[in-house]
Order: sequence, then structure tokens, then C-alpha cells
Amino acid sequence: MFRIDDSFAKRGRITAFSNTELTPELAALLGNALGTYLDSKAVVIVGRDYRRDSRMLKRSFSGGLLAAGIELIDLHAIPTSVLQFTIRRFGADCGLMITRSHNLAGMVSIKIFDSSGIEFKSEQVQKVVEIAKSGQLRRVSAPEVGWISVADAMMIYDRALAGFFAPNAESMKKAKLRVVIDCACGPASLIMPDILNEFGCEVITLNAHRPRNPKFLPNPSSLVRLRDTVRAVDADLGIALDAEARHAIIVDSQGRIRTAEETASVNLHSRYDPDTNATVVVGKTVNPSVYHDLQKNIVFSNHGEPGGIGRAVLENRAIYGFNDTGLFVLPVFSPGSDAIVASFTVLAQIAKTGLKSTDIYRNHQIFSQRLAEVTFPLENMFDFFKSTLNNPPEGYFGIDTLNGIKLIREDNIWIHLYLATGDDTLQIEVYEPDESPEKQSELIEFARNLVTSYLS
Repeated sequence: MFRIDDSFAKRGRITAFSNTELTPELAALLGNALGTYLDSKAVVIVGRDYRRDSRMLKRSFSGGLLAAGIELIDLHAIPTSVLQFTIRRFGADCGLMITRSHNLAGMVSIKIFDSSGIEFKSEQVQKVVEIAKSGQLRRVSAPEVGWISVADAMMIYDRALAGFFAPNAESMKKAKLRVVIDCACGPASLIMPDILNEFGCEVITLNAHRPRNPKFLPNPSSLVRLRDTVRAVDADLGIALDAEARHAIIVDSQGRIRTAEETASVNLHSRYDPDTNATVVVGKTVNPSVYHDLQKNIVFSNHGEPGGIGRAVLENRAIYGFNDTGLFVLPVFSPGSDAIVASFTVLAQIAKTGLKSTDIYRNHQIFSQRLAEVTFPLENMFDFFKSTLNNPPEGYFGIDTLNGIKLIREDNIWIHLYLATGDDTLQIEVYEPDESPEKQSELIEFARNLVTSYLS
């Protein structure tokens, strides 16, 4: 007999260890609960990543939805960013994505999206779990069981992206940019290299295969390999996607690994709107120098609520939204974070200005309060990030910034530990609202002690 644990709905998503906690039987029950929560004959778009257990759980979850009379559109393996884009294009009532955790082996997340393409609020996910626990499920008669259709959402997204960047097509083709892209063994490998080539780019791909034994990508080692490849082939840009193509880390033409905040700054200024009444949504713990000179209405979004950036963008009619985890929301194209669009925006700027990507990032430089470095073995770095993220120091909570971790206190003080451009080096960045040198020094010392404790 299987049971539903309230912790499944932690952090606003259905999250559990695959095939031990979240079994196929339980996935079918949760699918039936979601179908019960939705209106009868609702249309749900379903997708997954490349992982084997994601396919298994998606089929089980889909069976539960069909039993409630829900009509399904199956997109098979697809980036989460494309699924969110497709929900509105198809006029679906809901979307479902099953994907792996970025840093915890065996953990799987079931992400549910509403008709606007924004992730369900925590209370909505909790309601689905409560329906499953109650056993008050809708089971339709055999003739009313839902139907599964298959759609080529990749082609629709491909053409929409080409149309969106059509004004940049000529300059990009003339620039003949050389791009190295790490697809993180995700479905973005089915679309991004092709459309980059259509825009005249010479493309070198890494990790573009379907993995038998999936790794956590990107990670410090893979980012260093990407950096070294960019330098070796004299590329104009390196792009490290996550498996969902929602987040990206950029490596510039000199091989400098750029933070997500730096890329958000380049994106934001590339699409600058002169209207001073325009609104931009910013993660609360983003470095203030990213947005301090913007003549815009700034709305801050807290961490912890899935879909928080996208929802705030929608509710405030914002022109852009981003945070320090590498989420980039450009609502004129899609309701969700889209790392492919963010990467294309950087490439379009390179082609338009004729500048090296290093110079573009330098023009949008982010200024830190205090920086320090500490020697740290590259091969141990990802395990350190995982360990600290899942067991943060007392008084802090951690967020994954893709190239590191940010430890945050409730008083908005934070410590960012991330891969420096140099080998075997961790960068320590601290922020303290009062700008007190003494407090900043204490934070740096605290971070050094954290590293020393782990290594010892």
C-alpha cells in the first residue's frame, strides 16, 4: 500500500524520490487528483525530460488524468520553456512537466502550470495532494475516458522564435558567429543548434545526446570544459543550458564565466523600453547594481514560490522579469523563463553592435560590495554546492544559481559562492544592506570558515 506524504508538496511542487517515494501507482493517483481538480474535459499538455523514470512517471500520471476524462496533448521530451510557451498557443487549460532535480540524485519534480503558462501556486498544488489523500476522485465511464493527441510543439516554437528575432536575422548572418552550446543532455538539443545554424551561426554542441546515466548539468566541471572549448575554438559565445532550458550560464569570448545576474542585465538593457512607467520584476536578492540606474518601476519578488517571477510579471504587466537563479521572463514572447530567448538576445546584441561579448558584458558590469577568493578543488566543488544547498548554515536558506549557491538571511544579507573563472577557485561575494565594511568582512570570514570546515 502506498501513501501520500504532505512533504510531496514542499516548495510548491510535487517533489519526491522517483520509484521509491513517488511510484507509478502514486503518480497515477496524483494524476487522477489533478484531473478531479480541473474541469471535466479540460485539455492538459504533458511533457518530460529525457530521463527514463520521467517517462515512466509521465505515463502513469497521464493515465490518472485520462481516468478523470481529461484530454491530453503529449509533447513527449521537450524543454520546460517550450511547454510553457505552448500552453497559451494551444489554448490549453493546464500543463504538466516531469523533470529531474538539478542537484539531488533520484529526485523528480512534477510541475503544474495554469492556462496562462504560469506554475501553480503552492496552495493549488496542496489542494491536488489533498484530493488524492481524500480518495474523492472523479472516475468517468469508459466512453468518457480522455484521449491522447500528439503535437509537434518544437516546430511551432521554432517558427515563433525565428519570427521574434527576424529583425536581427540579417545582422546575425553577416556576423557569422561561432557558438558553443552545452545542451545539458536535455531536449533543447533538438531545437537550439538548428535554429542557431539558421541564423548563420557556426555551432559546436556539447552534451547533446540522450543520457543513459544522466549527470547533473551544468556543474563546475562542465562549465570549465565549456570555457576551455570557447577559448580553444575562438568562439564568440558559450552557452550552458540546464536540462529544462529555463536557466542559462553564459561564457564570454575571453572564457569568463558570467553570472545569471550579468546576463539578465545584458538582456534587460538590450530590450530597453524608454517608457518610465514600464515595470520590471526583479528577484529580491539580485545585486542592486543590476537595476539601480533603471528609470522604471521595480517590483521585487521573493524566492520560494514556484512561478513567482512569471506571475508577478503577468500581474504587474511588466516588460521583463528575472532573478539570480537564471530565470529570464520576457512576456512578449512567453510567460515562462526561457534561456533560449535570453541567449539569442545576447547573440543579437553581439551582431548588432559588432562588439565582442566580453565588451558587451563589461558595458553592463555589476559592481559587488566585497569580493574574495578561496582555493577549492574543482572536482569537489559540485558536491560542496549540493551539500550546502541541502543543509544550509543555521539562519540561512540556499538557492541554486547554476554556477554556485547563494546563502540568504531573512534580513536580506547574502553570500554568493560560485565558480571563479580561474581553475580550482571559488569566488565569494557578499551583500549587506548597511554597507558596513566590518559586517562585510565578517560575512567573508564566515564563508571562508564554511569552506574550510567542508574541506577538513
